[in-house]
Amino acid sequence: SAAEFEASVSSLAGDLPFAIAVSGGADSVALMRLAADWCTTRGTQAPHAVTHAVTVDHGLREDSAAEAEEVADWAKSAGVPHTILKWESERKLSNLQSQARDARYGLIGDWMKALGLSQLLTGHTQDDQAETLLIRLARGSGLEGLSGMSTRARFPTSQHRDLTLLRPLLSFPHKRLVATLQACGQTWFEDPGNSNPKFQRTKMRALAPVLSDVGIPPEKLSGAMAHLRRANDYIRAQSAEFVRHAVTFEAWGYALLSTVAFREVHAEIGLRTLARLLQVVGGSAYPPEFDSVRDLLEWLVKDANPRGRTLGGCRLARREPGTVLLAREEELLLAEAPMVGLVSRQSTVWDRRFEISLTEKSFEGSLEVRALGLEGLQQIPKGLASPTVEPGRVGRSLPGIWQGQQLVCAPLQKFHRGVKADARFLGAF
Repeated sequence: SAAEFEASVSSLAGDLPFAIAVSGGADSVALMRLAADWCTTRGTQAPHAVTHAVTVDHGLREDSAAEAEEVADWAKSAGVPHTILKWESERKLSNLQSQARDARYGLIGDWMKALGLSQLLTGHTQDDQAETLLIRLARGSGLEGLSGMSTRARFPTSQHRDLTLLRPLLSFPHKRLVATLQACGQTWFEDPGNSNPKFQRTKMRALAPVLSDVGIPPEKLSGAMAHLRRANDYIRAQSAEFVRHAVTFEAWGYALLSTVAFREVHAEIGLRTLARLLQVVGGSAYPPEFDSVRDLLEWLVKDANPRGRTLGGCRLARREPGTVLLAREEELLLAEAPMVGLVSRQSTVWDRRFEISLTEKSFEGSLEVRALGLEGLQQIPKGLASPTVEPGRVGRSLPGIWQGQQLVCAPLQKFHRGVKADARFLGAF
């Protein structure tokens, strides 16, 4: 009902305006209609719109463009400004769903920043939450993974860390949103991918009737996740406090870990902290598997073993007694060769580790950010700033701004040749 939606969205969307992601499916279309009615009731939708709908056309199906245009018509009828964004970048055949998700949020995040919007509402429901729990159980996820989605979350792309994701429908079942659309005569699209048995989420969705028959409906699964989420929030706070005295982050993109602190802290805090550190320093979208992190923690707290280790795009090396260096694995970084274009007056995130901002450019031509490597280090004059720990190895994994094969700027070393830029390590825990 309108009252239920108002209670849910009012507790989340404190600042207006906001954006709504509308795929054309029942859940997102219902969200758009409910939000439009809510804004109209409050007298805030016109003439100063506070709701902006956006649809991403991934181009993965023949009818996707026509469907996006029809969604635009539905938005217009609801009095909601609407934008269609097209995914036109290169794509790989493997893991296409994950690529499409990253592209979708990347496009939407850029669009939101251009409009000055900071909050995105999505149509995730109680059913999605239950399916997420089953998927993560199958993966052997720990407490954080089993806590599921939250109603308020950080945007899922590293270059849009200042944006917020809101899920006001997370406590409502899908069938009620379908009923809402039927009651107002609104149509929607059924994505054929939702019934494709090769996708894991489709398999988990098929289990819902079976689980309900034995007394485990989606609302029970969602409730269990809420309990887990409270416990997870507590451990997350304890982990953040632990980091303050156990870990030293350096602007050069590495961290120094106290093995004594990790030995004395509760294993759950140590595991959670180490997994997050690997993700941050290794530039990964997700932390490594639990078993691997557990084995690494055992190595970390045993000072007797001097050999280094690698995991999650990171390498660990023992320094002075009681200290371990956690740095980006430079060989893997150079093999993966991540690179991004750099545009004036815009910041970009490279390797999920550094935010690069161009401040000055005295010539024409395109620029790209990629690892310095040995070639880049050789172009930097001696005597400039360099990492205090392993300057050669750490230095090769740092960002450089290139024009072709010429290094024109190394922001952290304060080297510039016609280009000036800032680089900030995104090592916040």
